[in-house]
This record gives sequence, C-alpha cells and structure tokens, in this order.
Amino acid sequence: MGIIERFEDEYLEVSRSRATVRELLELFAGSILFVLVASGLAYVLLDGMVALAVAGLLTVIFAITFVSQAYWSLTGRDDYTQ
Repeated sequence: MGIIERFEDEYLEVSRSRATVRELLELFAGSILFVLVASGLAYVLLDGMVALAVAGLLTVIFAITFVSQAYWSLTGRDDYTQ
C-alpha cells in the first residue's frame, strides 16, 4: 500500500466516525486562538482596520466550520461507507 492509499484510508476513517464533544471543544479553542494570533499579527504588521477584517473573516469561516462539524457529529457520515 502506497502513501496515497494510507492518507485516503486515514481520511475515510476520520470522516466516517462522529466527532466527540472533546474534538468540538478542541476545534473551538483552536479557532479562537488562531483568530487572536492572526488578527494580532495583522494589527502589528498592517493596520487596525485590516486586523478587524481578518478577525471578522476568520470568525465567519470558523463559525461555518464549527456548525458543520457539530451537524456531522450528530448525524454521522454514512456517505463515506465503503
């Protein structure tokens, strides 16, 4: 089995299982940390308005990600069965 097949098998295994509350909390905490660091760097390197734009955009992206992960954790991913 090659490296691509291993990545594919691992991806399907993760996608097939339901997310736990711990994984959702890790995603939430990591998202907050990422938004804070990215907006802080944007503020230092660029400008305050750019930092607000970066924070707003990343917040929307991570909110969509979090909601979709919460949905899939409730319903499961039967479409990934082999």
